[in-house]
Amino acid sequence: MDKPAATRILTSLDELLRPGGCALLVIDVQRDFVHPAGWSARHGADVTPLRCVVPVINGLVAAARAAAVPVCYVTMEHGHNVDAPNYRARYAARGMDEEILCAAGGWGAALDDELAPPRPGDVTVVRHSYDGFAGTNLDAVLRARQVDVVVATGVVTNLCVQTTVQHAFALGYYVVVVEDGTAATDPGVQAMTLDHFRRYFGHVVPARLVAEHWRRAAPPP
Repeated sequence: MDKPAATRILTSLDELLRPGGCALLVIDVQRDFVHPAGWSARHGADVTPLRCVVPVINGLVAAARAAAVPVCYVTMEHGHNVDAPNYRARYAARGMDEEILCAAGGWGAALDDELAPPRPGDVTVVRHSYDGFAGTNLDAVLRARQVDVVVATGVVTNLCVQTTVQHAFALGYYVVVVEDGTAATDPGVQAMTLDHFRRYFGHVVPARLVAEHWRRAAPPP
C-alpha cells in the first residue's frame, strides 16, 4: 500500500498553502457543465452559479503560476467506449444514454472558452468517473512533485469535486476547498456540501485568502 502523501501534521493555512507543497485542482470547468449552450443548460439546469467560478478560478490560476504552484486541470469525458458498465447504467436510468454529457472528443468536453487555458508545465488529467484520482495518474503526478496539499476548485461541488476531495483525503492529502471557486446549481446543496468538507475533510476558505498567501510567496517581478 502506498504511503500517505503527507508526512507532517499541518494545521495552519501558512503551512498548507506554502508553494512547493500544494497544487491547485481545476475540476470540470468544461462547456457541458458551465456554458449556456452546454449539456447542463440544455437540460434545464441554471448554470449561472457555475459560470461565476470561472473568473475566480482564473485569478487563482494566475496567482498559482506566479508562485510556482502546480496547476492541474482535471476533466471528464464520457462515451460508450470509455465508460464502465455501472456508469452506463446510471446514464440509462437518468435518460442520458442518447445525448452523452462531455462526450469524448466533443464540443462539450472542452474547457470553457473563458477559463485560463493550460500552459506548458501544467498538469492535465482526463478521467471517466466522478473521481479525479480513480483510474488516472493524478496521485503519481502530485507525489512526484512532492505535493501533499490539494486546493480544490471547480464544479459541481456535491459530485465530482466532493468525490475527488474525499479520495484525496483518503490518500493522505491535506485538502483546502475554495468556497467561491466551487459551485453547485442549488445554493442549499452548495452550503451543505461545504459544511461537510469543513467538518470532516479540511479548510474551506475564500479565493482571496488563497491568492494572498501565494502572492506573498511569489518572487518579485
